[in-house]
Amino acid sequence: MTAFQLKNEVLTIIILAGITIFSLPSCTHEPAGIEDMEAICFDSQVLPLLQTSCGTSGCHGSGSIEGGFDVSNYQAVMKAVSPGDPRGSELYHVLTAINSETMMPPDGPLTREQRTTIEVWIAQGAENTRCEGGENNEVCFVQDILPMMLSSCGITGCHDATTHEEGYVLTDYNSIMAKGIQPYDPNDSEIFDVVTETGDDRMPPSPRNPLTPDQVAALRQWILDGAQNSDCPDNACDTTGTISFSAQVNPVLQTNCVGCHNSTLASGGVNLSSYAHVATHANTLRNGTSLLIGAITRQAGFQPMPPSFSLNACDIRTIELWIGQGAAEN
Repeated sequence: MTAFQLKNEVLTIIILAGITIFSLPSCTHEPAGIEDMEAICFDSQVLPLLQTSCGTSGCHGSGSIEGGFDVSNYQAVMKAVSPGDPRGSELYHVLTAINSETMMPPDGPLTREQRTTIEVWIAQGAENTRCEGGENNEVCFVQDILPMMLSSCGITGCHDATTHEEGYVLTDYNSIMAKGIQPYDPNDSEIFDVVTETGDDRMPPSPRNPLTPDQVAALRQWILDGAQNSDCPDNACDTTGTISFSAQVNPVLQTNCVGCHNSTLASGGVNLSSYAHVATHANTLRNGTSLLIGAITRQAGFQPMPPSFSLNACDIRTIELWIGQGAAEN
């Protein structure tokens, strides 16, 4: 091989190597198959995330627009977004500028899952999508989380306003958020951590019953959804037909009552942890009124239950109808 041929061969190898290098895919964490993903909803996924993480007092809320960036509504958010182009969007840039002085939020980055939600939303066109009309699996604070906290934690001797064990008051949204909830991140939420403990650190502590798996799942989902102070009145209260104890009555009691009235801590001598016990209180009358009905409707002469709040009208009507139908174990 001549020197000229050797030089040409080396040059060819260098060119081919360069082509190979430049043809390799770039190293990004862009989710594969964005076009196949379900549409990200602005109103229920993107806006709550931004408002909880960025739209706080002194930052990017409507009352204090730091750096000219406002996350109070769709039009304001879009000033920092280039639809279809996450990496050309200022919003995505500051959210992913990890360890940079320009990173937002400045006190700690969003989780990878949260950043991906924003990225996919922008890549899908950054539409002002609204998803209230679809299937609603939302866990609501007023209807689902607060009753659970009040019946299991925010009670006398534990974490009510009077006792406030170890400084924890768990009787309203603000106090619950201040003492251990990190929106969108159950694993970094102290309250979620202690209710899922299995040892001496578990809350509620022994001999009180732990939260049920369904309650833990609801708490986790509420946090993942942003831990909003959501109030979702049930406009579709279904009390038609035969009322089921297992599907309709027992879930109400588990959420609102069994934290105090269980087999190990039967407050006031009342245990509502099984059908047999519930049926006893449902069928026992005082002045012609069921003990259970008298308590949940807060009638004179009965101990009002739950003591710190009232069941909603739908739950009360469901239990009344179940008893009226014979309080069957169904």
